[in-house]
Amino acid sequence: MRVRLPKIDGVDLNLFRFDYDLTMMVFFLSAEEHIYGRYGGREGKNADVRQSLAGLRYAMQAALDTHRQKAKTPIRKTHDRPQFVRDLAGGRRRDGCVHCHQVKEMQHNSLKRNGLWNRDHIWRYPLPDNLGFVLEVDRGNVVEHVDSNSPAAVVGLRPGDVVHSIGDITVRSFGDAQFALDKAPNSGSIEISWRRGGETLQNRLALREGWRRTDISWRRSMQWVIPSARVFGRDLKQEERQARDLSAKQLAFWQLYPVSSAAKAAGVREKDIVLGFDSKSLEMTAYEFLGHVRRNYLAGDKVTIDVLRGDKRLSLPMQLR
Repeated sequence: MRVRLPKIDGVDLNLFRFDYDLTMMVFFLSAEEHIYGRYGGREGKNADVRQSLAGLRYAMQAALDTHRQKAKTPIRKTHDRPQFVRDLAGGRRRDGCVHCHQVKEMQHNSLKRNGLWNRDHIWRYPLPDNLGFVLEVDRGNVVEHVDSNSPAAVVGLRPGDVVHSIGDITVRSFGDAQFALDKAPNSGSIEISWRRGGETLQNRLALREGWRRTDISWRRSMQWVIPSARVFGRDLKQEERQARDLSAKQLAFWQLYPVSSAAKAAGVREKDIVLGFDSKSLEMTAYEFLGHVRRNYLAGDKVTIDVLRGDKRLSLPMQLR
């Protein structure tokens, strides 16, 4: 039976755990509220590129097969005690519609009230890509690509392998894989098992420090930690670059008036030539640099602005906000 839940106010958040920045998540569960699997998920560049009707059909069929296998064996719920939106809001009722991304915001506020929030809570539902393997869109547990020298390559994963489980979560879709990786530690390792032909293999994926980091600029719930570059202007023309021995593609733009208060406090002046942050060599335009900062830095990060003032290069410290 299909049930559509357009509002999340009365939904048990401990049962329906998913990435609340998404616009859609599908759960397959029994009448006893045991979750067989889930379907959904996205990446930063595109909301739909990881989903397809064929992929949904594939995940649905896997859930039905599991249900038939377990139909004669009563199973317990796959969640802890219920939790509702009002619990996150300190017991107060929320009037009107509550959007999914607002649930994420309330979760963060609850963690802050209890002194439990830290930056690790930013990097939720990481992509399998972060560990070096990409799953097929139409068959969400089949490996499409493996990056050389990645954790996935080190354990022996190959294109065509069928991922069976990650940690204690059975994987039938991209959404299952993200849910499993969300439960993984920030460093260490996590068990992965897969099928190749008639053989079942298993190993432990290495989780290097920072492996969870990915583009969060698209997340509605995280806009409060997305910084602004605070510097902007006109890209240097080719003749202006040649006169200063700057390459044709490297980031270089005139800081125009008005200079932002944050940049001015750091020492940036009108007509400085901005070359980027932290002495990193970047090939992009001034406009592309704005997106680069949003994707790769967080509010509160301390950076140095690299500028060219006349024939003198300067590194000016600034805190992003």
